[in-house]
Amino acid sequence: MTKPRTKTFEELTAEIEDGKKKIRQFENREKLLRQKLSQEERRTRSHRLIVRGAVFESIVPEAKDMTDEEAAALLRLALTSEPAREYLKKRAGGTTS
Repeated sequence: MTKPRTKTFEELTAEIEDGKKKIRQFENREKLLRQKLSQEERRTRSHRLIVRGAVFESIVPEAKDMTDEEAAALLRLALTSEPAREYLKKRAGGTTS
């Protein structure tokens, strides 16, 4: 039986460099994928905010003429009412007290 040939110093060094190159390629690929994921999350959030804003304006047409502060105050007032709090508790699966 013949003994397997051992690799030379140059061959081992080239293999190490090839491995490092592949690592850099995978790291760059990971970075691109993370950027795509972040963009998709931003797009999804923007879409959700637009849809919910449109729902709010369709329910409260006067909201179109309100300042942001006035709209926020109205929402705070509406969402701190007892029926709203009960609804949110039930939605979260909590118990009512």
